[in-house]
Amino acid sequence: MATSIKQIEFLARAIVNRLEDRGLVEFGDAEAGIQIVARTLGESFAAVDAVEQEARMRLARANGGDRDPSESEVAEEMRRVAAERNVML
Repeated sequence: MATSIKQIEFLARAIVNRLEDRGLVEFGDAEAGIQIVARTLGESFAAVDAVEQEARMRLARANGGDRDPSESEVAEEMRRVAAERNVML
């Protein structure tokens, strides 16, 4: 699920613009707001990537590497890993 820096910045810009358009938040310096949102998104995506990697490693060990796990197996294992780490998916 690797997300590029450009994608994160684009998403952050869209979020900040939407918040301002709706009058929910007013940034004195929109670029500073975008950087804060981008940093938060980057950290969140990195946490999800780490949870997914751990889930895939656990599943690989459990089945001896004989087959790739299904997406539903990965999702279920990710929920378990996230619960152990107190990470919200």
